[in-house]
Amino acid sequence: MKKRIIIAILLECALVMSIFAGCGGTSASGGTSAAANKATADGKTEISFWDNYADKTHTEIYNTMIKEFEQENPQITVKYVPLPSDQAKSKYDVAIQSKTTPDCGVIYQYWMNDFAVEKGLLPLDDYISTWNKKDEMIDIFQNSIKNTSLDGKTYSIAQYAVIPTLWYNKQVFKKSGLPAPTTWDEVFADVAKTTDKKNGVYGFSIRGGAGSSQQVEQMLYQYSGITDMFDKSGKSTINDPSHVEYLDKLAKLYNKYTPESDITNASTEMISAFDSGTAAMIFHNIGSYGQHRDTLGNDNFGAAVSLKSKQNTNVLVSNGVICLSVFNNSKHPKEAFKFISFLAEHKADSQLNEKLGSVPCNKEALKDDWVQKSLPVKEAAAMLLNKDTKLATLPFNVTGYFDLHQNTLAKDFQNVLLGNETAKQYLDRWADQMTQLKKQYDDKVVKK
Repeated sequence: MKKRIIIAILLECALVMSIFAGCGGTSASGGTSAAANKATADGKTEISFWDNYADKTHTEIYNTMIKEFEQENPQITVKYVPLPSDQAKSKYDVAIQSKTTPDCGVIYQYWMNDFAVEKGLLPLDDYISTWNKKDEMIDIFQNSIKNTSLDGKTYSIAQYAVIPTLWYNKQVFKKSGLPAPTTWDEVFADVAKTTDKKNGVYGFSIRGGAGSSQQVEQMLYQYSGITDMFDKSGKSTINDPSHVEYLDKLAKLYNKYTPESDITNASTEMISAFDSGTAAMIFHNIGSYGQHRDTLGNDNFGAAVSLKSKQNTNVLVSNGVICLSVFNNSKHPKEAFKFISFLAEHKADSQLNEKLGSVPCNKEALKDDWVQKSLPVKEAAAMLLNKDTKLATLPFNVTGYFDLHQNTLAKDFQNVLLGNETAKQYLDRWADQMTQLKKQYDDKVVKK
């Protein structure tokens, strides 16, 4: 913890000016610090809002929603600052250390504890308790936000989710005389039946390159139905026998029912294999829906969002949601919460997610017409609204989790595909590493 604070302080001098130089939005250049917020010349209260994903779509829809908010709340002006996605986390980090944070902003749930431990975020429990639209929020996501925080407080409101999805080619399945898969056992059976190497068609494409282990983790817990990342003694459940069984089956598909190039393919190459018709199925997430729609056409592919687990349950495996937070340094927290709650309510949340093709975290938005017309989003909505759906939240709150994936697990997964290591050896080592990280996290962070 101390090491991270020292590093952040050392970076402050070099990076703090980049916040102002590189964060220019359509309504202002640079980020206004909470300390500098003041009433405008016409007596309005100005708040600053940072968006963690600067692109044309996000900028256009946020500017539209800001105008609507300002019309409904003429006493508040919102300064919008879009951040380049690859720089957003570092800009937030430096802003927290230098106390130049915005009043509110968009963050990933897996950033939340990093910010909260530095006292960067404002607990929202009191604000939410008096919010008249709080019941519109999807319980499993709001509970996850609260349960994964360091101190059990609520530091964010869920805005939208990217749901893991098995995509399948309807034309290939039709040609093979197969219905859509509903379980992972059916998926494994269908992989062999849809493979036609003579015509360049493989039953599956595995992500073997960058980001592979995180996708494998999602598949494992969806297959097993296990929702706890650690048992009561603090040991990781990643090497559960059902996970070993699944990974062994998956690895045996490689280069027999999958392209040989899968060993180094990241998400872009895997998606390309599916969209070109080379792969009959891939496991990704709902975020690639637009690419499949534009390449294959809506009628030529399907989404199996809720594959039944071995326990015959529907398990949503989540690596967190995209959230809205108020920063602790804000001098206008009431106005900031008013704005982020506006963004999370039915109309605004639906507007944003329709444009993005993602899944709203607002119950009412999930019932809108555009959701019913978008098959994968509709299936995800049905799963989220089903009271029997269970949530398995990956342990992204444990310090070192992402470094382990990025630096070790993805590379080692390639050895499993190549047969240089067994599924059990790989998962046993992974479990030992995660168990140790969890112990360190509990001792140095939670109990601090």
